[in-house]
Amino acid sequence: MRISRLDLYIFRLTLFGILVAAGGVCLSIILVDIVEQLRNVSGVANANTFTALRFTLMRTPGILELALPFAVLVGSIVTFMRLARSSEIVAMRASGVSTWRFLSPVAVLAALVGLFAIFILGPSAARLNLAYETQLQALTAVATTKTGEGGRTMMWIKDRTPDMQLTISAEAGSAGLYSNVTLLAFAKADSRFLARYDAKTARRTDQAWTLTQGVKSAIGSQPVPFETLTFPILKDRLDDSQKNKDATARAMSIWELPRAAREAEASGGSPQRYWLQFHRKLALPIALLSMAMIAAVLSLSGDRFGQRAIMAAAAISAGLVVYFVNDISGALATAGYAPSWIAAWCPPLAALFIALATVSYREDG
Repeated sequence: MRISRLDLYIFRLTLFGILVAAGGVCLSIILVDIVEQLRNVSGVANANTFTALRFTLMRTPGILELALPFAVLVGSIVTFMRLARSSEIVAMRASGVSTWRFLSPVAVLAALVGLFAIFILGPSAARLNLAYETQLQALTAVATTKTGEGGRTMMWIKDRTPDMQLTISAEAGSAGLYSNVTLLAFAKADSRFLARYDAKTARRTDQAWTLTQGVKSAIGSQPVPFETLTFPILKDRLDDSQKNKDATARAMSIWELPRAAREAEASGGSPQRYWLQFHRKLALPIALLSMAMIAAVLSLSGDRFGQRAIMAAAAISAGLVVYFVNDISGALATAGYAPSWIAAWCPPLAALFIALATVSYREDG
């Protein structure tokens, strides 16, 4: 089919509206999240406002991916309101252009944005989110800092080994060196206290803690001196038992989800949340298309501004309803009451069919 000037004009208008709406979402995310990040890095050595801003920017693509349906909805509403206010829709219909004709560029754009989110935005957001978690965990390993007696700066540091949780109190040094170190070891499984290690000096790297010239004390046994002890530490992503599993699944790219689902099933866990997110990402173009078609109802409203405002509010309300229905169906799938693919595909498809039926009824009667 030949692409006309009208198609390109509506395509550009809708793209501009979506970009403005997405920019508003990003700005809102930055303003809100930077406060949280400042709270996370407050009192942490080598962290400042620019660190918090960097963390916020690393989280923004992932949150934008979740907010993309509303960006498309608002962007489409802005486009149709602009066309209706300038009577361009009336002019197009009077010249014999059907509603389906000037809705087709919006539908194509929504599908393209969905594909962009699946193959570019989603994987990029997953990589940035993993980098954010790793850097934040490494940076906030120093939980708190305070000034001790004699003006010394003391640090409380948290780390973990494959089978232990570590809490370390030490006098701050430089280049990973610490003095007057007290290390408390707890069992990873049940948080049971295992032993206390008092050392004269210690060194911390990305791979291990190394304590020198110290004493080990455990319940029911005599203190045992040691020259050197090494505790390997883990710096990878926390496992699902320590993090919200749904948030972990949402943060993965579409390429990682099938493997994560198979691994969860092989380990005796439930793969439902991973398959749910996999199908939701596949269905994203349909979800965006349904949002654009919901906004299209606005183009068929009356000429008076009050009616257009009511239709815009109705379109936004319909988008919120779709969001909550999608959330409820996801909860049912995660709980095992519905297959993941049904929970992921049914809400956007139902919204799309209802919107298309409404447009068809208003257009063709």
